[in-house]
This record gives sequence, structure tokens and C-alpha cells, in this order.
Amino acid sequence: MLVFDYVSNIMYDMLLEVTYMRKVELRMNEQLKYEVIKELVDHNGNKNRAAKKLGISRRQVDRLIIKYKENGKSGFVH
Repeated sequence: MLVFDYVSNIMYDMLLEVTYMRKVELRMNEQLKYEVIKELVDHNGNKNRAAKKLGISRRQVDRLIIKYKENGKSGFVH
């Protein structure tokens, strides 16, 4: 019975996620940051190159990565 309850909870959580998803629209600079950080995280890229491409510091890239991992695209909306 515990396994069934566990699976039920997971399915309920997934349903909630789908229910509350919304389309996120970004401005041009936010979209560029999102695309560069997404590519960086997905392909384990070079943070220094990403910082240079975006014209920001390496520390800011680290912060954007954290935002991306926590909130996805919606983390880039200003």
C-alpha cells in the first residue's frame, strides 16, 4: 500500500505542475541570457566564455545558472 500512496503522490505533484504551467515570454536581452545559460548547463560549457558573450561577470553567470535550475525560463523574467 505504501508504494501505491507514493506513486499517487508523485502523479498528483505532476498534475499540479502541469496545471500551473504558463507560457513565459522574455525580452530580447532576457531571451539571450536564457539561451546562453541553457546551452551552458545542457552541454557543460565554459562559464567564462558565456560571461564574455553576455557582457557580465562570471559571478553573475553563476547566479543565472542557479536561477535557471530553480525556475527554468521564468527565472529570467525581470
